[in-house]
Amino acid sequence: MSAAAGLLARFDVHGRYYDAELDGRRFALRSHLEIVERGLDPVAARVRPADLVAVMMNPGSSRPLADLDADGWAPALPDRTQYQLMRLALRAQAQGWSLRHIRVINLSDLRTPKSAELFAALATLADDRHSIFSPARAGELARALGPAQVPVLRAWGLARELAPLASKAIAATSSRRVLGLTDQEPFYRHPLPQRADLQRAWLDAMTRQLPVRD
Repeated sequence: MSAAAGLLARFDVHGRYYDAELDGRRFALRSHLEIVERGLDPVAARVRPADLVAVMMNPGSSRPLADLDADGWAPALPDRTQYQLMRLALRAQAQGWSLRHIRVINLSDLRTPKSAELFAALATLADDRHSIFSPARAGELARALGPAQVPVLRAWGLARELAPLASKAIAATSSRRVLGLTDQEPFYRHPLPQRADLQRAWLDAMTRQLPVRD
């Protein structure tokens, strides 16, 4: 069994996909991704508080693996970043924290496969409803974050183009217990840098930040 297959044997991944017209253009988007340990009900996970909320850059090339249900949900194809979050969950469990459900939200819901496409869209879009951190989506954000005790992992990367949205995300999560690696706000290191040694370093550093439960 490959490492990825082993992780998928432990976790289910479901996303909520939708299309929207912004500034007269049609976009494909994803608002939520739920990484849920097998044995938990992935449908119930959509509305219940997560154990950890991870804030990433955008959904990239994420795609559903089946037809969407009436609310836009479907099993989702995980990417290598989500496998890294699964590894973090297993590290947390080994330390006594029952981290069984990670909710992923993003600075932007735009499903642009390449970062350059995202940055180009951000530079031209006046309509900010593609971001859950838009004031127009405050209620949705509050539900996604859940109760005040749910910690937040900031992990959207170091791209300067993200600064305006990243600053909004920091303000929205400032009262939370925050996990993440930063040299200078508003930028937080991404879980999956290109080099394998840096990927391991991120995971090791994040493991040291995890709360230890009895």
